[in-house]
Amino acid sequence: MGLKYRLNKLMEIMDKKGLDTILITRPDNIQYYLGIKTIADSILILHVSKKENPIVYVPVLEYYRFRDIIGKYVDVKAFSKTMKLVDGVVIEKKVDEILSEKASKYNKIGTDLRGSPIAITVKEALKEKAIDITEDIIEQRSIKEDDEIKSIQKAVDATVKGIKTAIDSLHKDITEASLAGIFEYRVRIEGSEEQAFPPLVLFKPGNSYPHNLPSTKKLGNKNLVLIDVGVKINGYCSDLTRTIPWGNIKREEYKVIEAVNEAIENVVDKSEPYMTGGEIDRIARETLARYGYDKYFIHGLGHGLGINVHEPPYLTIKYEKKIVPGMVFTIEPGVYIPGKFGVRIEEDALMTKKGIKILSSKLPRILYP
Repeated sequence: MGLKYRLNKLMEIMDKKGLDTILITRPDNIQYYLGIKTIADSILILHVSKKENPIVYVPVLEYYRFRDIIGKYVDVKAFSKTMKLVDGVVIEKKVDEILSEKASKYNKIGTDLRGSPIAITVKEALKEKAIDITEDIIEQRSIKEDDEIKSIQKAVDATVKGIKTAIDSLHKDITEASLAGIFEYRVRIEGSEEQAFPPLVLFKPGNSYPHNLPSTKKLGNKNLVLIDVGVKINGYCSDLTRTIPWGNIKREEYKVIEAVNEAIENVVDKSEPYMTGGEIDRIARETLARYGYDKYFIHGLGHGLGINVHEPPYLTIKYEKKIVPGMVFTIEPGVYIPGKFGVRIEEDALMTKKGIKILSSKLPRILYP
């Protein structure tokens, strides 16, 4: 969807909440509404009002990039107390001064306080006029438009090719770090703009920890290779995990792989739209409990995917919000035997009116080199 469509969604929030204006300061929210990539630590302000054209306030070093991409539809204004532009006007104000100026003109100001890098500054400047619209923005971002789903699918497809290349590269002397590098190289060729998160390529026993980082440890003759990776394409993320048997592994390890795979199959088969995240999480836990592995499943079943690799909705025990058609999320049950080994398989999925559609179906869940 185009820029005007996204900005109109902010107008919908304004009407629903009876707001005079909206000020967005969280970079990923600004990226969502403007369709331009942002840097996480950038200080930006998007101002939307019915009284004037949308305005985005940016640091001087971001002025030309924003102007050239969206200047036709949105007024781009640079701010700085010290820096100048060759062919543009710089507002000689600090962020708090810009916000205070808005507070002097409007009474009910919607803003995304939760997660904003300048939330304290916003609260101090707007005071009682600030109305948190974080939940309204989450609701809009959680249900993906067709163009967003297509971008996520492209990221998934690139990730699948990267994982396959990594598996084809396995040999006893390869290290976790070098295997991660092979993945990164391949997905760059496939159109990846950046990694969604640092690649997790882990051998035993390092994969017994849900989160860990690659080392120079060599694969050897028998092992379990956990590859948890994701990329960004068009600003949207993928996040996939596979656990690959290498050599003649133990029967217990095969049993865990099969149980984790069955947990995913049951989630896909039994989940329906409008179930809560907690209800879907429970399907996986009950499956693993039949094999005695539920006590080793120590994280939530999944999380939303979009501009961020972790965003609402969540498939966790106490998440009581409904998973509705249009939501994209991961399904990633895991079993971690302390000090021995870990198994995780992760799919990227879309909830449809008929149930769950797996976006990563081109990559088999159980893989062998």
